[in-house]
Amino acid sequence: MDADLLDVLTRATLASSVSVLLVGLLRKPFRAAVGARAAYWLWLLVPALMLAFLLPAPTQSLELSLVSLPSQVRSALSAAAITTPVPRGSAMLIAGLAGWAAGACAMLVLLVRRQRAFSRSLGELLPDSHGFHRSGGVTAPMLVGAWNPRIVVPLDFETRYSAEERELILAHERAHLLRCDVAINAIASAWLCLFWFNPLIYWALGWLRIDQELASDAHVLAQRGDSRRSYADTLLKTQLASESGWRVPVGCQWQSSHSLKERIVMLKRPLPGISRQLIGVACVIALACSGSYAAWAAQAATDDKGPRVLVKMRVTVVTRNAESKDTYSASTGYVVHSGEASPPMNASPYDFGCIAILPGEAVSPARKARGLSAPLEGQILLDCTVRHNGEVVATPSILAADGHLATIETTDGDGLRGYKIELKATTSEERIAEALKTKNAN
Repeated sequence: MDADLLDVLTRATLASSVSVLLVGLLRKPFRAAVGARAAYWLWLLVPALMLAFLLPAPTQSLELSLVSLPSQVRSALSAAAITTPVPRGSAMLIAGLAGWAAGACAMLVLLVRRQRAFSRSLGELLPDSHGFHRSGGVTAPMLVGAWNPRIVVPLDFETRYSAEERELILAHERAHLLRCDVAINAIASAWLCLFWFNPLIYWALGWLRIDQELASDAHVLAQRGDSRRSYADTLLKTQLASESGWRVPVGCQWQSSHSLKERIVMLKRPLPGISRQLIGVACVIALACSGSYAAWAAQAATDDKGPRVLVKMRVTVVTRNAESKDTYSASTGYVVHSGEASPPMNASPYDFGCIAILPGEAVSPARKARGLSAPLEGQILLDCTVRHNGEVVATPSILAADGHLATIETTDGDGLRGYKIELKATTSEERIAEALKTKNAN
């Protein structure tokens, strides 16, 4: 389990780093070509590539059959012949995961404390008949609340800003509200907690906030194209008013000092037409789909470099109770690469799977901690897992000779169920080709 978690964390870190770098390279030229609103869609690449990297390459399942036998069958299975304890992981692996978890918890505590401190600084939020709230704790309008977003303005909102300026400010914050930017920022903050050790994530959060502001500016100018000068004056006026906006960890503030220059520059550029924006969004979606598929295909291609293993497995289960013994069996076959997870053998309520490890394949620290050793030439290590109702009840393993039948007999913890697993694994390409041909013929 520890090794699996480390593998997921490593792949997720790689995926997030690649996707953030890709967005960082494309966001400015894309914004110049199709506008800020279409460029904001580039952030779809992050979850899309993440999903592609985390999806396993498909295995080739050959067959699955399930046969239930009557309760009169009285075949008894012996106790476990070859079993191993639940994986514990090496000390170094556990220490590394503990350090990551400690950092994630510390970052979460820091963000929660900052958010609570900011919420307390707002004081009492007074609802206004115009659909926003007033607070004596702010001097710059902002959108707060991930799950119940609200526009918050100063108590002296009408005194600080003219009627035109108020309309522009509220239109900007409503653009954030329409796109659910605060919820996106909350998800990004959670992402930061998980990947606190990756400096690219900190840059990504800053880029994301800038792109949100630019997209909202473009949204307002699309409706009020004749107000560019007033909009720029309002930005400068709010910037000079206070520095309260920096305190909101999860939210969208009108004031944004780090991107003020970039926002002013964007105001001078003409907005792209609707056709260019639609083309931009379509290009982003196409890029996300093609990039995700390329990442998934590259992962599958990496798997294809190693030798394949044909595994045929037959499982017999005996359930013992006070009245009788119910027995049924299931069989399956699949082709995998060394170390690759097998497709599930869903013989409800049971699930069986065996990972084949070939000579030369590194044995994970978690398997070493369980006492498993690397197979020798002509051997295949079969590391199996037995689940009942989704819970792991046994983790037997065996070193089998290539192409020869191997049998594992085991029971679950309470001894009420016995399992007999008959396995035959081979690296013979001739037998693999024959099995796949038979599958395709059927």
